[in-house]
Amino acid sequence: MAPSTDVERLDLLQTEARTSTANKIDLLDTLGLCEEFNKEERRVGGAVACCLPTIASLIDDLAPRLEAGGRLIYVGAGNSGRVGFMDCSELPVTFSVDPQQFLTVVAGGTEAIIQAQEGAEDVESDGALRMEALQLNEKDTVIGISASGRTPFVLGALRVALKHDALTAGITNTYPSRIDKLGVKHSICPLVGPEFLTGSTRLKAGSAAKQILNMISTCSMVKLGKTYKGLMIDVRVNNWKLKARGRRIVRQVCNGALIHIIEKNGLPSSQAVDVPETADGDAIIDSLIRECQGSVKLACAVAISGFPPDISKQMLDSAGGNFHVFVQGIRMKAPPSPVSLGESDYCLCVDGGGTNCTVSIATESMVVGQGVAGPCNFNAVTLDELMDQIKLATKRASSTILARQGFGYPNLPRFSKVWVGLAGLYHADQVATLTHRLEELFDVSIKNGTLRLTSDGILLGSCIAMDDSVECAISVIAGTGSVATAFKKAPSNEIVQVGRTGGCGYLIGDQGSAFDIGKRALQLVLSSVEQRQFQATHELTEFERVILEELNSNEAGVLTQIYHSDAKPKEKISDMAKVVTKLGFRERDPDPQALGILTSAAGTLLQQIKPLTEICDPRKCALILSGALMNLPDYQNLILQEWDKQQQSPFKKVLVVNDASGYAAQFLARQNMTIY
Repeated sequence: MAPSTDVERLDLLQTEARTSTANKIDLLDTLGLCEEFNKEERRVGGAVACCLPTIASLIDDLAPRLEAGGRLIYVGAGNSGRVGFMDCSELPVTFSVDPQQFLTVVAGGTEAIIQAQEGAEDVESDGALRMEALQLNEKDTVIGISASGRTPFVLGALRVALKHDALTAGITNTYPSRIDKLGVKHSICPLVGPEFLTGSTRLKAGSAAKQILNMISTCSMVKLGKTYKGLMIDVRVNNWKLKARGRRIVRQVCNGALIHIIEKNGLPSSQAVDVPETADGDAIIDSLIRECQGSVKLACAVAISGFPPDISKQMLDSAGGNFHVFVQGIRMKAPPSPVSLGESDYCLCVDGGGTNCTVSIATESMVVGQGVAGPCNFNAVTLDELMDQIKLATKRASSTILARQGFGYPNLPRFSKVWVGLAGLYHADQVATLTHRLEELFDVSIKNGTLRLTSDGILLGSCIAMDDSVECAISVIAGTGSVATAFKKAPSNEIVQVGRTGGCGYLIGDQGSAFDIGKRALQLVLSSVEQRQFQATHELTEFERVILEELNSNEAGVLTQIYHSDAKPKEKISDMAKVVTKLGFRERDPDPQALGILTSAAGTLLQQIKPLTEICDPRKCALILSGALMNLPDYQNLILQEWDKQQQSPFKKVLVVNDASGYAAQFLARQNMTIY
């Protein structure tokens, strides 16, 4: 076959340019050569960092395709092909994946991996034929790797991938490039600059490609549940080193707790036992892994659950292989045998906040499943994003049920009642569209009372629904945002919202929230930095230094770290609250500046509560505290102390709720009550 007839000025490519120090390289001593080489390689990390949003987008598209059985196919010539082959070859043993799902197509075939076949890359039709032989479909993903962005073999392969509607991506080190012009969906272009040796793209370009491919495959495996708390839990033990690693992983997953072992009868021990870190203890864990066919993940499942390997495997499969979901089910003390429940016995509640969305599924007797996904504030995310998070959290909650029961539904279980509480709903439009989509998702209806759609704060009203000791309640949610809501019991025993303060979002509200605390901390630091302009002897306090360290910033770069970092400014500022509470609430020598911020923030929450006491007498009322900040006992106490200092009437009782969706879901299951 004839090579590509395209005539290109290769000397114009960025990968063929010379470094500014190229002329002096031959004159450097050995240390100087190494220093110059290292200097060039240091550029790789920064170049890859510029591509992270594109890489993340590719991973988000890739992971569901892999979950659906699609293949990941790398295409490259020379060093690019070898880098792809190295990444693919490690995945089966590291993550127990099917080798046929992760492929590398190298110009010149397998021989080119061992010995360079330099002419093999020049024929575009060869790449096309190799790709056609794989019979691609829309579930597959093809990533072309070419430092120059114009390798004919890679171009031919990508054209075929595009023709068959496969997901496509290119990794190049030149912009613009022919690969980019093909129209691949994800064009990743780390501009590493000229090579230490002109044109030798096995150097910086190769380092960048390896780093990116490692990132793509590893992060995809994390998203698919192939890891657990940073551990390679899906590894299979095939040699001495991996056996030792497998034992460590089992111990690390169990985190020092007692372990269920496999006894001589082939069944797990009825009681968990202490397995010492000795040769005898190693032999016990080796036996456990061996009984689980070399699967470390399954061995961990047996070790913490006490269920036999076959039942543990069934539960893992029902959880989609996700060990986090499996552990969640075990912590809820799930029985190993199926639970006899009719489909209509389930009730579901969605608690959609600014940070995450929690879905709880309950029966009359207990909460049987929970799942968590991303933010669901109606004023902060699009309707499509909001629905995606609700679906994901519901899927995870349902997976917990399936893991508990050892059997599954083909789709979501049928819910007799659904209550959706969303942050931002009070001031939102598109409520009618949202209602329709929720009705379709859960097969319920607003009209017949099987669907209830409210703001998230109203979920806490369920806490007093069956409490005869109080007539009303004031709930205060303080997490990323804040809102206060008043409820009363109607004569028919319905729970009615009678008042609301706050909840206006971080731009104009959210007093006393994590964002508010973080903002106050940054304002204090910036004010101190400004003061140094006028007082040369002014020194930063411990609090101010710790905030700067948390931001990884110097005094001049605070705003840059907030407005131009990878994290969103709102999230970055809210995260500062963790530092403030740690310093302000430490047992010994609490930081006065941090405590001052927390006291001031608590005071603003009280200003939201006070108007509501005009309609809910505290002496007959429960104060319900919820949200991430309210889960801190010190912040709870601070609010109550400040309330007493202002000589306000004490509340009849104070409740702290860290699981509003669980409360509401179980309330739905126990009593058919209307929430307004």
